[in-house]
Amino acid sequence: MKTAMNSSITLSDNLERELISQAISEERPVNLVKMFKAVTSSVATAFGVFLEMFKDTEKAIDQADRKDHNTGGFSW
Repeated sequence: MKTAMNSSITLSDNLERELISQAISEERPVNLVKMFKAVTSSVATAFGVFLEMFKDTEKAIDQADRKDHNTGGFSW
């Protein structure tokens, strides 16, 4: 079965505006901007947590070294 396009079909201005308005206002199932912001926020949070853990570890090593000089002088 062949599908033919009829190029002589025209929409009225009002109908065309209404269809465009509906298409623009339609909620999209995937919003790439929101998804990108969520991923960026998650990565930034994970990096922050890792950085805090790294700093806490450094403080603990320094504190242990001050209390007992037998730690072998290990430092970051």
